[in-house]
Amino acid sequence: MKAAKEAFASYLSDVNLDARQIYFVNQIVEYIIHNGVMKDLSVLQEPPFIDKGSIVEVFTDLSVWLGLRRIIEQINANAAA
Repeated sequence: MKAAKEAFASYLSDVNLDARQIYFVNQIVEYIIHNGVMKDLSVLQEPPFIDKGSIVEVFTDLSVWLGLRRIIEQINANAAA
């Protein structure tokens, strides 16, 4: 759990997120904690991720979403190593 939160913490300290975005990121962290990785990003189009809106609705600034996706990919790569 700590490693998953730390992976996102440094990036999140550099961006300002609103409540819906924070909720979405917390759902990603919870998913990774329970599953170890997030190989299939299509889960992000299902509840609980979309409870506050779709990725497009929540992350209107695509660069913020791309930064989060890079973190997910790094976590997946670390788990595979």
